[in-house]
Parts: sequence; structure tokens; C-alpha cells
Amino acid sequence: MRGESKNTKMSENALQSTPDPANQFVRGGNSGIRNLQNIVRDLRRELSGDLHRKTPIVLVPGFASWGKPFLGTINYFGGFSDLAGVLETEGYIVISARLSPLSSNKERACELFQQLANISIDAAGEGSGFEKPGVPVDPIPVNYGSLPVDPLLEPKRTPEIWPAVVHGWERLPKSWKWSETNKLTFLCHSQGGTTTRLLLHYLSGRAPDDLPQFPSNDERARVKAIITLGTPHKGSTVPDVAKDILGDSLTQSTIVDLVTSLSFAPRNARIYDLGLDHWGFTRASTQETYLQMRDRIAPAVLAWWHGPVNGLHDNSLSGVAALNALTARSSPSSSQTYLFTMAFCATTRFPDRTLSRQDIQEFFNLFPAGELAGLFGIPHFASKLLNFANWAKIAPPVVNVLGWATRVARRQLREMGYFSQIPMPGEQIPRADMLLALAPFAYGMGGVAVAGDGQGVWGRNDGIVNTASMDGPEGWVRPAEEGFVDEVSVGGGKGGWWWYFGENETVDHADQIGVFTDPVTNVEVEVMYKLFAELVDRLP
Repeated sequence: MRGESKNTKMSENALQSTPDPANQFVRGGNSGIRNLQNIVRDLRRELSGDLHRKTPIVLVPGFASWGKPFLGTINYFGGFSDLAGVLETEGYIVISARLSPLSSNKERACELFQQLANISIDAAGEGSGFEKPGVPVDPIPVNYGSLPVDPLLEPKRTPEIWPAVVHGWERLPKSWKWSETNKLTFLCHSQGGTTTRLLLHYLSGRAPDDLPQFPSNDERARVKAIITLGTPHKGSTVPDVAKDILGDSLTQSTIVDLVTSLSFAPRNARIYDLGLDHWGFTRASTQETYLQMRDRIAPAVLAWWHGPVNGLHDNSLSGVAALNALTARSSPSSSQTYLFTMAFCATTRFPDRTLSRQDIQEFFNLFPAGELAGLFGIPHFASKLLNFANWAKIAPPVVNVLGWATRVARRQLREMGYFSQIPMPGEQIPRADMLLALAPFAYGMGGVAVAGDGQGVWGRNDGIVNTASMDGPEGWVRPAEEGFVDEVSVGGGKGGWWWYFGENETVDHADQIGVFTDPVTNVEVEVMYKLFAELVDRLP
């Protein structure tokens, strides 16, 4: 039997001393979080009263996520901190989903459903079917249905996944199972949002015949709310940029080595579990060497990587377009679920600058006769000509000069047989405070042309996802500050609309989950999570 947990007592004590997130300072550039603060304050007046904190919050990770803390210290949600723990301290029950990091949305939606359906509390109050923090468990089977694959790529074994982790499970009522009565709130990062959108579609009774585990009737009422942070609702250009930067041959070699290395050890001993064992990407026996395994699985790995059954495809413009076409039939009638989005931008416009006199001088110094040119005043004349061009507004901007230099470098390196995929510059460049690992992708995304983007808005991004893609599916977006509270006060606020809170300009893709985040941004991110938790808790 279970009694009142230590975590419950700690939460009650902590709530009395923590600052009110609705009134904490948030920098002006983060208007999305500030809008969220305003709306929560308004809801406190319209829907006053104590918080119940009875609807568990499911944290749904995105592409390239991980389950257990990476290297034992880095949480996906929270980095060196722990956002699940932060919410639990606030009194919420938190479920940390553990999804395959590189898999398709179909596979991940099936994993998410199986993990949540597996959680149960019996009549005596004991929990099963999930991982309690710090208590190891065995994998559970999952059905992915049929997957459109290359003949080289066929499932080799029954898929298995790790159960979800439930923080504060002691506060779940006896005989609890996920249902229309026992709803869940989904707080999703990046691809976690599109995965959950597909899950909601499957809950509508429209799941394909090869997924009999999903209900045949509309049970979307199981989901109280979906919150997406930095989700590519219209797709992302980062898959194109990644392939452009790495080059096809390098990408193929790298992905085969990556899959082999990370899948070589038994699942419970892996540093980072890709969850691709069902494709046969694992050792055939304990006697199989690394090179033998690599040679055996390489053709299938490349068939998987270049096919439509992986996360890189499902995050692309075409991949998400297919998701939007599939879910369009169920979106308008999704009247039982609140839908929210938050956007982020960590790039800035490429400075509107032209070449300087120093730039001209250094260009002439590249020539062996550069000093002789100086004697004849050629650099000085060129500088005067540049001044005139600047005055007449006909001088080439630095971004164009850099583009020319990049094309020259690409061409020369390619002809010499070297790595040549240097990203082209665009209208957007990374902010100086962006996580360094994201900066090359942000730079490349700033220069990708998207059909129909006459204003160049698709260049703005958070290092992984284009900002223009984060507000929600096309045609179903409404600004949250324009009428959400009014609609809720008269029993509305659902109906398939995605309520968009706005942009935040000091938060990159990793900051959104508190990974490698500076202290000021980390506080603002925690404020955002706490406010979304309170927002949904106050809603009927």
C-alpha cells in the first residue's frame, strides 16, 4: 500500500516559496512567453480558484532525443537540470515519454500510445507498466503495423520499447488508466509535436487497419491539450541543409558507422539507444565483430536512411505536408482538445554592409604584385570607386560577396576532390548566443529558398526548425492574445484551432528544453513550462 509520498510533501512546501511565474521578469524579445504570462493572469481572474494538478503532463521529445539521462547527467528535458522534476515540484504528475530518436512519426506515435496505455494503477494503489524514477524495467512490445520500405529493409524481430517514466505516480488515483475520463496533457518539443498530432489522428478512429491497438471510435477526448514548442508544423529545411553540409557520400558512411556503433551493445548497456533493433540493426550473435555487423547491415541501413520511414524524412517539407494532408480530415472536428503553439527565432538579419577600404586593400594583397599595385594607386582608386558605388547604392552587399566567395571555394574544393559542401549565406545568420552546434545549420537554413516565400521569412529559424513553421498547420492558427480567454469564458477555445502565443528571440532549439542554456534563459524556459502547466490545469 502507498501513503503520502515524500515528493508530495516536498511539492507543497516548495510551492509556498517559489516565485510566481506569471509575474517573473521575462526579456522583451521573448514576447511569446510574455503573452503566456498575460493570458495566465487573465485566466486567474476568469477561472479563479485553486489548481487541481490531476491531469498528468506527458513530455514528448523530438528528433534525436534520448530516454535516460545522456552520459548519466544530461536530461533531454532540462539538460543538467530536470524540467520533469521542476513540474513535479510544482505539484504536477509528469510522464516522460521515451521515443526512438530517429524514427518516423508512425513508429513514434505507436510507441507513445503503447507507453501510455501500459500505465496502470490497481485498486490497491500500486502502479505498473511504467518506470519509476531510478528503478530499471524491461522493454515492452509495440506494434508498428506495416511500413512502406525498400525490399532490402524488412523488420527482423518484434519491436520493443522502453516504458515511460512517471514522476509523482503516487498521486494518481486508484484504478487509474488512460481514458476519456483520465485525460492527459501533451507538452511536446520539435518532432514531438508532429508525433502527437499523428497520435491524435489515430485516436479519432481513423487509424489504418494494420494498427488494431488504436480505438475504432473517436476517443480524442482522452487528450485534454497539446502544447508544441518549436514544432515543424509545416516542415523544416534542416534535412536539406544537413545533406548539403555533409554531402551524400559522407552522410552514408557516417550514418552506417553511427547506427552500427550505437546498436552494437545490448540495449540495456547502450550509451544512446536508437531503437532500431526491429530492422535487424543489432548484433546477430555475441561472436559477431563490429566490422562483420557493419558489413551485414550497411545495405539495409542505407535503404532505411534514404527511405520514407525515418525522422529526417518526416521532418522535411514534403514529409510534414503528407502529415498535414492526412490529419486535415480530423482537425476541424477536434473539438475535445485544446491546441497551443509557441515559436522561437535565434537568427538575425545578415548585416546590411558593403566592403570596406581595408577589404579592398587585403584583396589586392592576395596578388604577388600587390605592392606594385599599391605604388600605382590601384587600391586607392578602387576604394574611391567603392565610395562612389556606396553613395549611388550600387555597391554589392557583403552577403553577395560572401556568396561569390563560397561558390568559388565550393568549385575549387570539388575539383580537387575535397569536402566542398559549404553552406551558402542568406538573409539570416545565427545570433551570437546560439548554441555552437546549431549555428552551421542555422546559417545554412538562412540561405535556403522555399517555394512561395517571396518575403524570405523562411530563413528565420531556431537552429533546427524554421520559425514560420512553428505557429501551427496552415489555415488553423489564431493568435492566443486575440480572444482565447474570451472564448474559454463562454465554454469555447477548442474546435481544432491552434492558439499561437508568439515568438521568442533569445531561445534556440536546445534552449527550449533547457539543454546547454545560459542561466537567464533557463529561468525563462522554466517559467514557460510552469505557465503552460497552470494554463491547462485551469481550463475546464
